[in-house]
Amino acid sequence: MTKRTLLLGSIALLFIHGALAALVLTAWQVLPLQAGGSRGRQVFPARPQRLVSLAPSITEILYFLELGRRVVGVTSYCNYPPEVKNKPRIGTYWDFNLEAILALKPDLALGMAHQGEGQDAYQLLQKWGIPLYLAEADTLPDLFREIEAIARLTGTEKVARRKLPALKARVRRIEEAVRGLPRPRVFLQVDQDPLITVGRLSIHNDLIQRAGGINIAGHINQRYPVFSLEEVLRARPEIILFTGMVGDRVLPLRLAFWRPWTMLPAVKNHRLHWVNPDLIDRPGPRLVEGLEILARLFHPDLP
Repeated sequence: MTKRTLLLGSIALLFIHGALAALVLTAWQVLPLQAGGSRGRQVFPARPQRLVSLAPSITEILYFLELGRRVVGVTSYCNYPPEVKNKPRIGTYWDFNLEAILALKPDLALGMAHQGEGQDAYQLLQKWGIPLYLAEADTLPDLFREIEAIARLTGTEKVARRKLPALKARVRRIEEAVRGLPRPRVFLQVDQDPLITVGRLSIHNDLIQRAGGINIAGHINQRYPVFSLEEVLRARPEIILFTGMVGDRVLPLRLAFWRPWTMLPAVKNHRLHWVNPDLIDRPGPRLVEGLEILARLFHPDLP
């Protein structure tokens, strides 16, 4: 073999390697990852086509970004929008069915960073080589940034630019409408035994403040602190809200529990309200609707 032949062969190999490298660079993108307080960088596929949602809020964000056709799997609790009912189920957001996820051959899984029970499952997905993006939203601005981040990740920036301004405008209208109005003291009950509420780190706290209320547990540096009955009585909430898994059988029991405490302004003035948890528990686009509901519960005279 001549030197000229060897040289031509080396050039050809370099060309092939360069072309492969270009393919890799165009097929994958490196994005910052922030999940559960940790920072790093992770490689994600460019314009992923097979998406698995690991949380109802993620499912709602994906459909908001008009990615329904690319969603190949969702959790058992994903119920919005209605067309999601026909999607394959991969278990609950705290107990994934790994075999079901692998069978769907996703090129990207998306979840929420604060699903404490799901952290081990998240690590397992990564061990199996499934790219994983974890969103983190404790406030409405956080949520809007996450929607923009997922839009960049999935190549739907144009959709986000078209639809997000309307959501942000609705938030501004509520904030302007309640500015200067009296701020009622609010107790939001998540569970009964023990009595669990929402603290400063919860997205509910952000919603209550933006809707013109004061969260009586807003000083607690937790998401879902246990709150004693004595603390509620001392804080004298003017409004009591119920959310979480409160069905038709449970809600009357919650109301019956509070009725004897007539010294509370909320009980005396019959301001105990159930709020659809899908609208205030899930950090997705419908949080804005939840914000509007809270604002009208706090300020019934709003136009």
